[in-house]
Amino acid sequence: MKLQNRHYFSLFWVLFFLVIIVTSLGYSYKARLIPLVVSIPCFIFAVYRFYVELRTKEEENATAEGGHKSKKEKIDPVVRRKRFIRIILWILFFLALIFAVGFLYAIPIFVLSYMRANKESWALSVLCAGGMTAAIYLAFIVGTRSTLYEGIFIPLIRQALQQ
Repeated sequence: MKLQNRHYFSLFWVLFFLVIIVTSLGYSYKARLIPLVVSIPCFIFAVYRFYVELRTKEEENATAEGGHKSKKEKIDPVVRRKRFIRIILWILFFLALIFAVGFLYAIPIFVLSYMRANKESWALSVLCAGGMTAAIYLAFIVGTRSTLYEGIFIPLIRQALQQ
């Protein structure tokens, strides 16, 4: 199995996250918690992606030998531009939500909005939004005993309710 140019990018991410994991093991318990919580799942996904790319190439070679060469679909530049703009708008929406209401409220609002805009079922949308919120809460607030950015409006609402 020979590595090709397109495999090096995935291999870079595998090695990058491995270096972060190994480096953070030398830190104190509290200092290494966040890098490990973030980099271990990223490392697992990077290894999986590298494996998939290697397998995809082997399957393409097998089908090419059999005469069933698959062609990638060409995407129209107008469609590509629309997709790019849509992605940028979703990112800006998420950043605005984080700025306004903070991470813990922005995550379920964003996930629910995105999934419903892409015509997913209500059950799956609510389940994913709740799961993401629970995972972030457990990893960062419970696991690391840290606070996340609360946004502009949450402290104002809390202050108004206390008066």
